[in-house]
Amino acid sequence: MTTKLLYAAALLACTLAMVPPLWALTVSLSVQGGLGLDHYREVLSQPQFWRALWNSFAAASSCTLASVLLGASAAYGMTRFGHRFEGLALAILAMRMIPSIVLVIPFYLWFRDAGLLDSILGLAVIYLTFSVPFAIWMIRGFFAAIPLDIDEAARLDGAGSWTILWRVILPIAAAPILTTAVLIFCFCWNEFLFALVLTDQSALTFLPMLMRYVPPQGPLYGQIFAGSTLYFAVPIIAIALIRRRLESSFAAGGTK
Repeated sequence: MTTKLLYAAALLACTLAMVPPLWALTVSLSVQGGLGLDHYREVLSQPQFWRALWNSFAAASSCTLASVLLGASAAYGMTRFGHRFEGLALAILAMRMIPSIVLVIPFYLWFRDAGLLDSILGLAVIYLTFSVPFAIWMIRGFFAAIPLDIDEAARLDGAGSWTILWRVILPIAAAPILTTAVLIFCFCWNEFLFALVLTDQSALTFLPMLMRYVPPQGPLYGQIFAGSTLYFAVPIIAIALIRRRLESSFAAGGTK
């Protein structure tokens, strides 16, 4: 009986979660006289759509690459050089829990003085505040599951720490690291607050750009939901491509 109730609750939760995207899809296809792709054609024909899409991709991709490189290096040191970094691991996880609203004003003032406002570089840098702690915590779990005997065998062949990391450990953990990279990309791709406050024209990303579809006459819901549907198709496709690796990756990350 308890199992049936749990399945019923899970089914209800999944159904409720599907209502907003299905409603957005319906509104995006709704035109006078029925259904059509007019809103999609209008959105795709606007240069600001493609510019904002590129800015989102550039910021998310650069942050993902930097996060994986920094996270892998830090995680290797934390798992291979003794247990004195356990406290540091918890501190890194605590950094991930800092609310974004606490950081946005200090970063705005700093970026204004450094000339990084409204730039892809500045946006990628601030994304590192939440992506690097996540990368370190995830990759650390993957590296901890790799036996130290592999490192010792490589050292007997004359390999140094950097060589072991890049030529031995990373190839072994390539699949879970790729999973981590995709998750980080999705986090950056869906970020809104930092992009809203720190960008305006040159580096305006997609989600803040949707606010341009709210003129004084009233929101253009068709264009807003058409653009949102196209935008969120990217992380959905990315997650679908790695869904088979997600469970095994998280299981590997939890192994000590």
